[in-house]
Amino acid sequence: MLRAVFVRFPKAAQIHQTQTQIIMRLGLSSRGGTVAAAACVAASVDAFVGPAGNLYRNPGHSNVVRAISTHSTSSSGSGVGPAWSQLFSAAVEVDESSSSAAGKPQAGVAFGTGIVVARGEVVHFTPAPSDSQIVGSVAAIRLRDEDVLPPGTTVEDMGSKPGVFGAKVEEEGVIDADDAAPKKTFTKTGGAGTSASGQSEDFVGRTVTFPSGRSGVVIAERPPIAFVMCDFSTLEEAGGVDAEKDASVAMMGNMAQISVSETMVGKVVDYHGQIMDFIGESIEKDTTSYDGEEISKKATFAPIPKVGDIALINSPMLTGKAMIDALAPLGKGQNTLLVGAGKSETRGIAIDALAAQVELAKANDKEGVKCVYALTASDPAEKADVLKRVQESGISDSIIIVAARGDESSDTDEASEIRSAAEAVSVAAAACAIGEAHALALGRDALVIIDSIDQHKEFWDWTTRVLVDVYGVDAVVKDDRDGGASSEMRGFFSALIQRAGQFNKKRGGGSVTLVMMRSLVGRGQEGADPESEETVFTPEDFAGASEKVKERIAILTKKNIPLTPTNLKKIQIPVPVANDSEHKRRLELQHVDDLISMSDGQCWLDESLASAGQRPSLDPQRSITRIGIGADTMSRADAPAMRNLVGGLRFELAQAAALEGAGEGSGADRQIRRRDSWMLAMQQDIGEIRSLSENAVVLLAASIGALDEVVRAGGKAGTTDGTEAIQKLLEDVKATVPDAIEEIDRTLDLTDEVKDKLEVAINKHYET
Repeated sequence: MLRAVFVRFPKAAQIHQTQTQIIMRLGLSSRGGTVAAAACVAASVDAFVGPAGNLYRNPGHSNVVRAISTHSTSSSGSGVGPAWSQLFSAAVEVDESSSSAAGKPQAGVAFGTGIVVARGEVVHFTPAPSDSQIVGSVAAIRLRDEDVLPPGTTVEDMGSKPGVFGAKVEEEGVIDADDAAPKKTFTKTGGAGTSASGQSEDFVGRTVTFPSGRSGVVIAERPPIAFVMCDFSTLEEAGGVDAEKDASVAMMGNMAQISVSETMVGKVVDYHGQIMDFIGESIEKDTTSYDGEEISKKATFAPIPKVGDIALINSPMLTGKAMIDALAPLGKGQNTLLVGAGKSETRGIAIDALAAQVELAKANDKEGVKCVYALTASDPAEKADVLKRVQESGISDSIIIVAARGDESSDTDEASEIRSAAEAVSVAAAACAIGEAHALALGRDALVIIDSIDQHKEFWDWTTRVLVDVYGVDAVVKDDRDGGASSEMRGFFSALIQRAGQFNKKRGGGSVTLVMMRSLVGRGQEGADPESEETVFTPEDFAGASEKVKERIAILTKKNIPLTPTNLKKIQIPVPVANDSEHKRRLELQHVDDLISMSDGQCWLDESLASAGQRPSLDPQRSITRIGIGADTMSRADAPAMRNLVGGLRFELAQAAALEGAGEGSGADRQIRRRDSWMLAMQQDIGEIRSLSENAVVLLAASIGALDEVVRAGGKAGTTDGTEAIQKLLEDVKATVPDAIEEIDRTLDLTDEVKDKLEVAINKHYET
């Protein structure tokens, strides 16, 4: 007799006193080991095959079957994996006569881990590296159009299509529309239309069951192909799925979920929520239990918040960096991009923002903002760097890190890169789900850092190649082929970006603030910079340009005007791509522009400013928040105190930049010195965070000209004299007017009365 491994609880009509069925489920895992689920079978069988392929006998045929799961010995030597194991059981009386005579599942009977809403076959499979400890692979599943359930499908219709059994049936014999996947019109271009009812179905986040019983979750969909992150490493573990043999893979109706608990704090977890490491110094390193009270279960790939569930963004998420809080403020419930060449400074700023939340909570003796850090890279060097930074910042006991499971630093083949990219997508989604659980279940504010979304683009480009391999080059739109932004790609990224939100009181009043890091190839990293002013192009460099461009180049050449990047830009002629590195950089810049159009703001770190010693190297002209823009909106991302101090700062900095090089005595030197005073006030190295009141003091000092003499004497931003001047100013003002400092931090505002007190204290400091 064959039994489904996972079955629903029996209905009342099925229960009587003839047989006892004990259903047990045991989830065991180990660090770097396997993850297995125990079998649940009826008591009448003599033996069953375990998840590792081992045969287990029913001891004494005593109506009790043991649930057995194999696992690797953990590093602690306990023989049991991290504190994720859960055991629960239920004993009921089952009427076996109510099951199907032929062993066919009937309508209304649960199958696998949920309701089967579609079926398909594997058309591409990327296994885990054979010499790696990684568990996981990526599969592309082509959904069969005829096996996608439309709403209104009847029991009779289901009987003729074995691929669609298992859906819930209403009393009148029609499948419940909430459980059925609307039928799509699949096209060779990878697009999907909607059914006649106008409904559409998104399979992202749904679980997938393979013939062997192994599972996965859909992490992207480009109809008719779903891309699945699998919890096994080889195609053989899936049951030897072969598209040509038409072996069936089942798309289930339920969403993959992550169980969120306070036990996660101070630990590193994977995208399933399983504990991989401990980072908190005060965290008990118990790998044998997972006893934290569950906050909630949340879909890993949850849909973005509905309009009716969100409220206006009207409260600041202070980052501890004066320049960011002044020029590109972050509001609670906002999403923003953190863009820069490399990851060192962006990563430092992100961790400092988390540290600012922890410090703020300690100062106010409150729970504060829940901090979640998603590390998508599988390189152990990057993991070590993040863990070191977190520990040095003193927030190990207050943060949840979601990280990739694999170690692929030595693997450079495409298969390893794709598997790593797929897990990166899953890690980012899981981090958002953890933040959402705290926001919706507890009404708390959560700050989620995604480090980084670089691999999301790599994964999307791979899905494009799969579509081309399966259907030909005409299967994708030109934008995707050229690395641009199609509507499908925008939907893929928006599903992550738009998970941020300030929830209204009806939904608990919490928020999820999302900061996504995006790194760029630095200029000159892999060759000469074609936009350097030392570069002079020749007419031959424009051989592939349009005739109009060639005519303009001929005019410049005839007038002996050098073909430098500056001159070309003045007449809007594209600068030729000199090497592959610059071509890659331009594609990345194009992609970042696409991401900017979907986001609420961005902080852009400029490598030339970083080279000049500015910290943070924020470009004031390219960094902005779009929250609160417009005269008719009540939404704001900045603190009122900041708003009162830096209203015209961006314009003032732009004016000074335009006057750069004018020299002493030109009339511009005073304005440039004033710019330098602002930059001194906002200079903060990595690891240096300030409270709102401290930032208010230094910005006020710059605005009233109190720092001009410091700058004139050589105490500019980044110098020892400048740093010491700011430190002494803060110490003196905090000691002189502590009540004013406390009021700013408590109210987030700067009243006229408090402002007057601060001005008096600042002027007195420099008089003495």
